[in-house]
Amino acid sequence: MAVNSEKTQAAVSEGSKVDPALDGTPEELAAQGGASASDNHDAAAFGKELDLHHAWVLPFSGYVNAAGYGYCKEPTFAVAQDGWDAYAAFAQLRPGAQLGVVYEGLLGGHDVDREALRYFLKFERGIIINGNRAY
Repeated sequence: MAVNSEKTQAAVSEGSKVDPALDGTPEELAAQGGASASDNHDAAAFGKELDLHHAWVLPFSGYVNAAGYGYCKEPTFAVAQDGWDAYAAFAQLRPGAQLGVVYEGLLGGHDVDREALRYFLKFERGIIINGNRAY
């Protein structure tokens, strides 16, 4: 993980979950969060399911922008047009696989609500992404 300031370096060395720059591949970042090779395999398989159901655009992590009023947890909005429930399938993944999917969503060029994924990282995993840069 690249560290871009002394303050961030200190926070990382003290064990906090600060992800300063999202440097690395989705697999590497998920591994830093505890994902195993099996988790990364499951994350890739879930990504293929999202492709199959045209569901990357859905709030599969559960967080959605509530009509411009802010983000809230609303898992019922993640049902694809073919009836596949992306949130229910995401919730069945192990935590490491969920991390892999979220990082793939952030870095993989998919049509996703990146702020919703940042909310997932912050509120479900305690990972804070510093900066507001383009992915």
